[in-house]
Amino acid sequence: MIVGLVYAPDVNELFNVGHTQLRGVTPASETEMKAQSGQHSGMFKPTLLALFVGSTLSGQAFSQENQAENDNDVEKIEVRAQATGTLIRGATPVGTNVVGFDSAEVEAISVADSNELLAQIPQMSSTFNSRPTMATDIGQGMPMPKLRDIGVGGGSTTLLLLNGMRMPGSGIIQTIPNVSAIPPGVISNLEIVMDGGSSIYGSDAIAGVVNFITRDRFDGVEFSAEGGFGDSYSASTFNITAGKDWASGSGMISIYHAQNDEVFGKDRDFITGDSTANGGGDYRSNLCNPGTITVDGVNYKMDTREAGANTCDPTDGISYVPKEKKTTIYASLQQDLNDNAYVDVVTYYSEWSADITGDATNSLSDIGASGTITADNPYFSPIGSETSHSVAFDFSDVVGLGAKNGSDFDAFAFIPEITYELPNYWRLKAAYSYGLAHTKGVERGINSAALSAALAGTDTSTALNPYDVAATDQSVLNSILGYYGSYGDATQSHHQIRATLDGAIAELPAGEVLLAVGAEYFKQDYEVAFGGGAEGALDLVETEASRNVKSVFGEVMMPLMDSSAGEINFTASLRYDDYNDVGSTTNPKIGIDYKPTENTRIRAQWGTSFQAPSLADTGAAVDTRAIVLPVSPWLAGDAAGTDFFRGTILLAGGSDGLKPEESESYSVGFDWTPDFAEDLSVSMTYYNVDYSSAINLAPFYTPSVYFNTAGYAAYYTINPTLEEALAATEGFRIDGAPVESLYADGNSAYLLADARRYNMTATRLSGLDFDVQKSWLVDLGKIRAGVSGTYTLKREAQAVEGDVYVDELETGTFGKFNVVASVGLSTEKTNSMVRILHSDGWENAFASLDSLTTVNVFTSYSLGEMGSFDNVDITMNIDNLFDEEAPYFDDANGFDGGNVIGRVFYIGVKAKM
Repeated sequence: MIVGLVYAPDVNELFNVGHTQLRGVTPASETEMKAQSGQHSGMFKPTLLALFVGSTLSGQAFSQENQAENDNDVEKIEVRAQATGTLIRGATPVGTNVVGFDSAEVEAISVADSNELLAQIPQMSSTFNSRPTMATDIGQGMPMPKLRDIGVGGGSTTLLLLNGMRMPGSGIIQTIPNVSAIPPGVISNLEIVMDGGSSIYGSDAIAGVVNFITRDRFDGVEFSAEGGFGDSYSASTFNITAGKDWASGSGMISIYHAQNDEVFGKDRDFITGDSTANGGGDYRSNLCNPGTITVDGVNYKMDTREAGANTCDPTDGISYVPKEKKTTIYASLQQDLNDNAYVDVVTYYSEWSADITGDATNSLSDIGASGTITADNPYFSPIGSETSHSVAFDFSDVVGLGAKNGSDFDAFAFIPEITYELPNYWRLKAAYSYGLAHTKGVERGINSAALSAALAGTDTSTALNPYDVAATDQSVLNSILGYYGSYGDATQSHHQIRATLDGAIAELPAGEVLLAVGAEYFKQDYEVAFGGGAEGALDLVETEASRNVKSVFGEVMMPLMDSSAGEINFTASLRYDDYNDVGSTTNPKIGIDYKPTENTRIRAQWGTSFQAPSLADTGAAVDTRAIVLPVSPWLAGDAAGTDFFRGTILLAGGSDGLKPEESESYSVGFDWTPDFAEDLSVSMTYYNVDYSSAINLAPFYTPSVYFNTAGYAAYYTINPTLEEALAATEGFRIDGAPVESLYADGNSAYLLADARRYNMTATRLSGLDFDVQKSWLVDLGKIRAGVSGTYTLKREAQAVEGDVYVDELETGTFGKFNVVASVGLSTEKTNSMVRILHSDGWENAFASLDSLTTVNVFTSYSLGEMGSFDNVDITMNIDNLFDEEAPYFDDANGFDGGNVIGRVFYIGVKAKM
């Protein structure tokens, strides 16, 4: 992995150290560089930093000999790349820790999409050491990568970029980009800034910035294909890339397709509704085939009529890995317009579909049902002399093991950028990003009204046979099963326009002061329809929201010292964002590097960041409504048993008046490449984040916390009057019975709960990020080894502003550390790597989760030139070599987190011509 930043005394060293990490950089000849240098031969000398290539595949520190040879060269070169986290060309952010992958590592990790690639980053603790998939809950369908695992709203506290520009938001009740639209094969570098970045990029950069930098200047045709197989699982990928490079530019198009089978609960022993063997609960269901009959509180097996219920495992028919297909068409163009101007264009169109069987978020499959059948039903079959009884059964005879749900996503992005080189090495850059994404999700369900009517049917054309569902008339089944429990359809788009100007403004004894200034306009639109109902007659709620943002920003880099005592560089950046709906915010950041020796860099940074409320969280959110329940399942500790039969009113969804979430963070660290050990690099960073005004909702679903936390008292009313209930629900869409029905015949509601999303929680966390890499030359080739990860020192959460902070490492569901270790060998013909991923477990007063360690193996063998191909490589990957199971957890599924696929073998071929 890229482990940090190391100072480069001049621009030529930038090439010797890290040119493979910078998009579009190609070394120029000494003559060309001198011709371009003008009067600024000292440009960047005290301020340029280069990415230290600490990669276990291709990283190698620069030599002292190269440094000596380059000391007298001029520094002015054509640098088109823009490093992540800075506005100034050819530099990386001072004081900040940067990690990531280069293209060789991306190939070795061998993942089907970019979400899986991010799950290889230890700091991406929300998905690390797992396989992110489309969720069964269509409201939060897209995987949400989160550095440090902070943030719960519809947006993401981790900013996701493509070549430094924003991507279209996606989802139904969320607005995060779907990075799976970026094929791994087009990635040149993945750069992650581990500190807040709002002073440069604006919203969403609270935890850090992830930037996918894509390939360019490609010439030829490249083809790759891979097939994978495991226990009840198979997958395949295909990629073809064609490009042409000419003297003044280059063009490329790449087509990528990936697909995989689904993995059911019945395919994995550790996925079970019965955890009694592990000391847990039995969550199996009596909604089975055959089902269960209940007479006067006594259960009978439907098939044998013996006393006792038939039970079954609802997890069997649920697909915990959905059946997926992904296709992306990506294209890029780079063209010099004249000696001073050039244009870069990137565009893509992507489709992603997921078929999901059952519902992994519930304890029951979507095909189970229950109700009361009477003697009026021609299929009624009594146990004794009763004239009615309850039946619990499922529809597997007619729909299989589970109901098919689905999610579909497509996105289009168009990102042109033009750069104009001005006199005296100033530069003007203008960029535009247009994004359009469409997400559709379906959760099929049971039409409860049609079910009740069919159980009460009086002839075979209208009645349901619960004892033999397949014997039921098809039109009756269609009325019950042709139903959408939830349906969502969202379209999101944006326009981003940004202009920056950078150059040198002053000369100090240690070098030149560099300045970048800019302005940006961003417009975002969100349209969504959400609801449910009978197929072909959906009852949908439609809503839309939009916002625009005007921003100005600037950054300065300044060399403070360049002497025998070392070098000191300082940076400061500031951004002002003005939102038309949530006000304005100003966010600064400062950073400093001290390089006491050629091999040591000490760095520090401080800054503030923010995240604007997602349009899916505001008062216009499509899930905003008042839910009226006839009972009160959430009772205070002193509530009488009869209160359960009184009603509840829940105000759900988004809320007006939301303000930006905020953070203040600082970090201190060092990067060290000692002389006594060649090709050894060590990086360590202490980070501290104070994240406040986070958008969340009061946890009404956990009464022990809800009713016993003083801060939540403002979010509920026990025994509300009719006047209070009507005033609270005025203007809301009513989901359920009318509010007045709870107060009929002298009755009253028990609970009025405001479960909308508000700025309410805060998190304070600190920890250590570390990375150590070493390589050795041996007779066979080159050995590389490394270990990197993160260790949490403190994680405290505040439920409501003004409340006490609680230690989440003791009471929450957060492990303390994530680690990746790797060792590899490169020879003339082969390249191999073993990666070990370890995610920590956790334990609190109520539950615990074991740690998880998986081992992945990669190897490739070059066949060299074959026919019309310049080179052909054969690759093999083994994911989860020892077939580790996901950690056990006592819930309805019997596990939590981790990759449920198990061991998978991948065989591939890559050829270039």
